[in-house]
Amino acid sequence: MSDLHRLLRTETDSLHRQLESAAFFEALRAGVLPKLAIVSFLQSLSIIHAVLEKSLSLVSHRQISELYKSTLPKVPLLVADLEALDAASLASVAPAIRSALDYADEILTSSDNPLNLVGPLYVLEGSQNGVLALKPDYARCLNVPAQELSYFGCYGSETPVRWETFLGRLNLLSLEDDEAARVAASAIRCFERIGTICAALYPYSGDDLEHHVTAVNFEAGDHAMPQNPLEIDLALRSAKVAWEKFPYLEHRYGERGRRFTYSDGCWLVTLAHARGQVDVTKSLEWIRTLLASRGMPTVILEFHLQAIVRAMSEEFPGQPGMQTQFDAFLSDRRDERRTLRGAESRSQLIDLFDERFRACTGFKVESAAELIASAWIDEHCGVSNSISALCDWLTDVERFSAGWIANVHQLLVELDRGHRQ
Repeated sequence: MSDLHRLLRTETDSLHRQLESAAFFEALRAGVLPKLAIVSFLQSLSIIHAVLEKSLSLVSHRQISELYKSTLPKVPLLVADLEALDAASLASVAPAIRSALDYADEILTSSDNPLNLVGPLYVLEGSQNGVLALKPDYARCLNVPAQELSYFGCYGSETPVRWETFLGRLNLLSLEDDEAARVAASAIRCFERIGTICAALYPYSGDDLEHHVTAVNFEAGDHAMPQNPLEIDLALRSAKVAWEKFPYLEHRYGERGRRFTYSDGCWLVTLAHARGQVDVTKSLEWIRTLLASRGMPTVILEFHLQAIVRAMSEEFPGQPGMQTQFDAFLSDRRDERRTLRGAESRSQLIDLFDERFRACTGFKVESAAELIASAWIDEHCGVSNSISALCDWLTDVERFSAGWIANVHQLLVELDRGHRQ
């Protein structure tokens, strides 16, 4: 056993035993731990793992980087479990989720020193040893076959070998005494924070339960979320419509982009209940600027809002106030297009370049002309970097053909020419 391993085990032993005797794990072993507690635990772990793994992936310290690479990324496993358990439709144990968010923020804040990441990595990787024996208990409480759970006991029969490999990498860390103490302190902190989370998870009261956005997207933070399950369902379906309308989103942002589209959709639905259309419009202007400057032109947001309004008109006909909250924002966008391009000429130009893009060889993205025209409007309406945020990606020579790239540049020229005229 290396000195560092011995130090970590000695410093965390009492906390480890204390955690194992927590009410959460007693209920788990007894087969009476509620599904909501387990799902919220998975949500909490997703929040923590997401920040920890992202931070570790950016570490330049070779030995710490190699230590991290000896582990299996856990975020995809947690995502799979949460989707299989339909977490998005369930209430969360909110105090536990907020405690996990606080700890994730703590990890991120302290990540400038990569030694602070080693302790929680040691704790979470080591937990796979104990959880392997508990996997049947989790399955029993969830009423699912054990083999359908991805995160718990993820290494299966290879767990002892994987743990020895991890400890071998840990042993390669060349640390001074104060550096080893820092690692130990971060491991202690991880045990303490997970203990706090588990204490909040079980037992819980009805007042602790609410629909939390992290059930939809564990990276979404703590923003507003509908509490009516019917509205959550509407939000997710409307987000799916917007996501599928613009395949660009999947091509560029992948699964992470989908999660944010869905969590953003939940936030947009909450705006339907906000007091005062002026405040709603300000909120929408804010997210418009944020998204457009990151490569998501406003036409995507417009389509998303329109999908929400259509669904609301069909499913909540008795609440017309909800359906008109986005009217001012959408009207302003139509006025922008008329002022800058003219509806007819803009439509003709998009149709023309749609044909040109479709005729290109190699990889293509649907609705590219509409996205470029929208980014052009965003830029001319004061949203800085809108064009570059989109078109730098659309003109990547590693992805697109020379003909495609030439069409992107030519469309921008035509938009400028039309504006001058």
